[in-house]
Amino acid sequence: MNKTFIVGADSNCEAYLQWWYDNVRKHDKETHITIADFGVSKTARKWIENHADHILEYPAHDKSAWFYKPQTLIDAPYEYKCWIDIDCEVLTNISEIFDFVDGSNIAITPDPCRRKEVPGEEWLATGVNVVKDVPEILKLWAKRCSDTVLRGDQEVLHDILRNNEWKKSVTLMPLYYQWLRLLLAQNIDHPSKKIVHWTGEVGKKIIEHKMKKL
Repeated sequence: MNKTFIVGADSNCEAYLQWWYDNVRKHDKETHITIADFGVSKTARKWIENHADHILEYPAHDKSAWFYKPQTLIDAPYEYKCWIDIDCEVLTNISEIFDFVDGSNIAITPDPCRRKEVPGEEWLATGVNVVKDVPEILKLWAKRCSDTVLRGDQEVLHDILRNNEWKKSVTLMPLYYQWLRLLLAQNIDHPSKKIVHWTGEVGKKIIEHKMKKL
């Protein structure tokens, strides 16, 4: 098996791990699952050891564990790697998502909900990212995330892509590979959406409601 889905968790969001895992496994029992331990409890760590095909471990981050996201894509020992945020709900088999990458690029979806600070600029939603091997743009993204004053990993990648030379290293996937909660809040839906990203505090409440129903 040379393909993996990656998710990461710390003690603040470890409660969603099984929900995330079950949604993926419901539709795909073959693709390996890599879980990055960003500082989970002992109980969650035991669960990870019983369920993950591969485990990555990182020390507590002094800002936000999500800055480790591009590093996990480098460190996972697979040829094809897809990061999916823990607050993303996988709705179907998405194994074809790996077809978007060839070793030179990173595949990602647009973020139409992000406020445009500069007219005409485009934002990308880094909740779902796909790579093959370790493309140069991934190395740069990880390096910049290791030492930045920016708010998050999405802002770091956006700053990199202000250089037009790097834009050719990005492949845009259809938005239905990461349908944003804010779109649903605006009554904008897609019948073939494959992943829903339940962002923010409102999204957490929705996930918790779904977990209770289960």
